[in-house]
Amino acid sequence: MKWNTLYLLTLFTGFSTTRALSCVAVISNCWIQDPTVWTRCYEDEITTCFHRRSSIFFFRGEVNLSEQAEVKLGLAYRIQVPSSALQRSRGVQSDHTVMMVATLINSSFFQPTPRRSQSRRLINQQPVSIKQTVLGDRVLFVKVGSQSVSNLTERVQLIFNNEQMVKNGRCVFWREPHLMNETGQWSTEGCKTITTREEYICSCNHLSFFAVLVNPELNSKVDERNAASLTYITYIGSALSALFAFGSLIIYVALQ
Repeated sequence: MKWNTLYLLTLFTGFSTTRALSCVAVISNCWIQDPTVWTRCYEDEITTCFHRRSSIFFFRGEVNLSEQAEVKLGLAYRIQVPSSALQRSRGVQSDHTVMMVATLINSSFFQPTPRRSQSRRLINQQPVSIKQTVLGDRVLFVKVGSQSVSNLTERVQLIFNNEQMVKNGRCVFWREPHLMNETGQWSTEGCKTITTREEYICSCNHLSFFAVLVNPELNSKVDERNAASLTYITYIGSALSALFAFGSLIIYVALQ
């Protein structure tokens, strides 16, 4: 009787622990397990975690396979997944809908971190110099269905609002390390960058963790260069105005 009670209590405790895992806690839980490849854990846990309340920065729901899926996260992010991509994500299942998850993640979780060895010690590597930053400090995660989606003929569209008019941005996704001496890094493979006045449109042939990298140093240099050019133009204009005024004065005196 004692062992039966203990067994049932263990089952109940395990069920409660799993049930209590909030979607907000998924990142920290996966990060503790392995800060290098935590994204794999996140992709699995975020589809089954317990979401307590609605949020404009989190979407999880069934979408129709026969139509293009369109999701908005707040006012600055939009996702468009074509029907062909949705159908590939379901595998061999015959359902008419598929689960889609889209959420925003702080970019501080995406740092080049060397993988741990089996002895749990970090492998020494050369420091990585990061000159580029993530637009808005937010990374857009998109997952559809249970199957990996890549090499799409109809591309996924990810729209990032560029309220601050930041120039020189490029669309990237987070590539996980495959070897023990590698680090995660941003990659442009499979993604095209389309720039408008107020938006960055990332057209990608796969699903992953996406962001727009911008170079603040380059933007500041461009602004400084423009400011210097305007200063030179102002000086030249002022000099010409003074010269013409002096010439006019001489002509006036001569005529008098």
